[in-house]
Amino acid sequence: MPRDVGTPILASAACALLVLVVAAVFYEFGPAVRLDVSLIEHLSRPEASNGYQLASGIADLVNPLPFLAILAGLVAFGLLARRTPETLAAAAVVAGANLTTQIAKHLLEHERYQWALGMHQPMPDAFPSGHTTAAASLAVALIFVVPARMRPFAAAAGAAFTAAVGIGLVVIKAHFPSDVLGGLLVVAAWTFAAIAALRLWRRRGPDAQRHGNEETTSGRFAVSLQ
Repeated sequence: MPRDVGTPILASAACALLVLVVAAVFYEFGPAVRLDVSLIEHLSRPEASNGYQLASGIADLVNPLPFLAILAGLVAFGLLARRTPETLAAAAVVAGANLTTQIAKHLLEHERYQWALGMHQPMPDAFPSGHTTAAASLAVALIFVVPARMRPFAAAAGAAFTAAVGIGLVVIKAHFPSDVLGGLLVVAAWTFAAIAALRLWRRRGPDAQRHGNEETTSGRFAVSLQ
């Protein structure tokens, strides 16, 4: 297997494995559990506060209807820009990551009730975070569908959006920080797999030689999406 394809495949497998590692550590390892609780205690805000309302509003941006609307817009943009392989890869990341998270929620459901958090705290099936998965997968999709010159701006916007959603979920006590990390790892696994698929497609496509000549160690990610 070519190295430029094998490397993201290995990275994808590593991220998938880390999802299980994070679950095991933050479910049972005392210091990690205490860190999770400490972070949510420091970041959370009362329901009546402006911070809570803002965080809740940001988290709502990846509820089903707005999520599907954003996804539809990204797919339409990619197709209109004639970036069909990248658009298909983006759709695969979004669909695969969100389906994986929903399955993982069921399989990894675990009671983590913490007295220190009171009545309002994350549910047993909060890991990995579905809202974080949704936000991060949309951010990755944006990077995939835009032209190369726009990717730095897309990456910055996507990272800010994902961070705002992830932090907001902790502020409203919907998720532990480890749940957010789990969602990010799920998306990372699918993203690396999509990069591998795109690189393999490029190798077999009509532009294989040109892309092979252009690719450098520092620019592999960018070239693979052109």
